Amino acid sequence: MDKDEEPWLLADDPAEECPARWPVLIVDDEPGIHDVTIMVLGNLRFAGRGLEFLRAASGAEAEAVLARRPDIAVALIDVVMEREDSGLMLVRHIREQMGNSLLRIILRTGQAGQAPERDIVLAYDINDYKEKTELTAQKLSTVVITALRGYATLTELAGAKQRLEAEVAARTAELQRSNQRLSRSLAALQEGERAGRKIQFKLLPPARWQHAGLEFEHRLMPSELMSGDFVDYFAIDGERVGFYIADVAGHGVASAFVTVYLKRFIASALEAHRLGQPSPVATPARLLESLNRELLRERVGKHIAIFYAVLDGPRAVLTYANAGATPYPLLAADGQCRPIEARSTPAGLFERSEYTDRTLALPAAFELLLCSDGVLELLGTGTDEGCRRLCTALPGSQGIDGLLERLGIGSDARAPDDVTLLRVSREAP
Repeated sequence: MDKDEEPWLLADDPAEECPARWPVLIVDDEPGIHDVTIMVLGNLRFAGRGLEFLRAASGAEAEAVLARRPDIAVALIDVVMEREDSGLMLVRHIREQMGNSLLRIILRTGQAGQAPERDIVLAYDINDYKEKTELTAQKLSTVVITALRGYATLTELAGAKQRLEAEVAARTAELQRSNQRLSRSLAALQEGERAGRKIQFKLLPPARWQHAGLEFEHRLMPSELMSGDFVDYFAIDGERVGFYIADVAGHGVASAFVTVYLKRFIASALEAHRLGQPSPVATPARLLESLNRELLRERVGKHIAIFYAVLDGPRAVLTYANAGATPYPLLAADGQCRPIEARSTPAGLFERSEYTDRTLALPAAFELLLCSDGVLELLGTGTDEGCRRLCTALPGSQGIDGLLERLGIGSDARAPDDVTLLRVSREAP
């Protein structure tokens, strides 16, 4: 090494000393190498920072220094010291035992024949391999500057990685907390829905009910916990029965709340009638007109398809009005089955909707089936084909269970929409 050469300085480096210096470790068993190296590199600066020199005369001493100073940027390591492979074993220790991949390692050897460069570079994770005789002051400075530049880049990348990992960890933790809050909210919502389902099903009439020689039966199968469909039947007086099937737009909680509103509305009309006050409960068209006005006035935001009827048992007269309910009710009697058609618009949709009372004289024995359009989805058919299959299965079905069995619909059937059936029948005297 030429001691007379001047150390290489970066032209744009500031002249004043920076307190934070780059730690450089010199590992060599010859004290003179330490002195020459420090003399050559003593004034070297990189990125505005000078060098801090740490010394070790053996591999063992170097391990101790590295344990104390994990921030060392560059290590200049002699290959042959207390043993012929001391430097190589130190490299293995740094990379494998310490797991230090940032430290830039420059191997220096005075006996190149003992450790050929190609074999060393292939076998050991080093950054440069130089013979001491070829390292002039300029070349040594260049080698160290290159190593420092690599260390600075890797350190910056490692810091960015750590910051990214910390940010990812923070985001992950926040996401986990959000998921936990969401899970608790969802559990509370599901608990509320289960409670709402119990309330809604308590509002339903008995599964089977008889009055004035008539038999009523219903089945409600929600697509979710709560249903947007509803069904009800009740005695208006000793001879007449009111009944309806309703399908609120949509399904789930919001639609289920509207069915509760509908139940309250019709129950209030029934109570007014029983108290002798003016009430549309016995006049289907008037009741639907009143319901339409109330839904629009209250701005419920949902419309209701509803078929409402009053059946006089002793006289066998059906008075009915329809507010957009489909499919139409089916009447099976005397070996025939036909739909009871009544075109109209749902309640709560248009201010000028008009509804008309229709009357129908019923035979001594009949079966009347009302169902929501969810039944058609279970059957997987259009309206016409679905009504044909229902008409074929209805006569003599002996109740809703028998009807569903004939249609091939199991009790655990699930449809994307709510499914409701109402069967009204009377046997021949």
